[in-house]
Amino acid sequence: MALLTAALLSGCAGTEMDGEQVRAHFDALSDFNAQVEILSDLGESVVTYQMDYAYSREGNDSFTITAPESLAGIGGTIAGSENVQFTLQYDGLSLDDAMPQRTGLTPADGLFCLLNDLRTAEPAQIWTESASGVDFVVLRYESEDEDGAVAKQVWLADGTLQPAYAELFADGTRVLAITVTAYTET
Repeated sequence: MALLTAALLSGCAGTEMDGEQVRAHFDALSDFNAQVEILSDLGESVVTYQMDYAYSREGNDSFTITAPESLAGIGGTIAGSENVQFTLQYDGLSLDDAMPQRTGLTPADGLFCLLNDLRTAEPAQIWTESASGVDFVVLRYESEDEDGAVAKQVWLADGTLQPAYAELFADGTRVLAITVTAYTET
């Protein structure tokens, strides 16, 4: 976390990376497994979740919560490009109508929707940052609809574009911080 905090505080520089290169990389990305930690601050409480996340280029993405212990084992399946198909699962039972109130800004669908942005959206800004000898490409996405303004900032390892960290904002307030703690392409 100190590495990512340092990245937030470091200076910005120009980059040769553009939105088209990022979209092409994520559109061609093979399946991957990741372990993520998500700090969720949705106003009423602040909770840290840990989960195993499986990205499938051709199929459904899935996740399983591993912490906190009280939620361990709860999983979900997400499909589609607009988060239109979301199924919450636990111990063989499925709940099909578990849609988040604000799509893309919850621990369950934040990473999924961010990956969709990386595949399809044009970032509002791109720059590079360095922290502890690690170079990052940073992208900022912005949108606004009837629910308000959404901004997403994602740090990708320079060279590999492996996701490292992201912050998601609703109306200027950070609601999610996603840290990728392990990542393996399959």
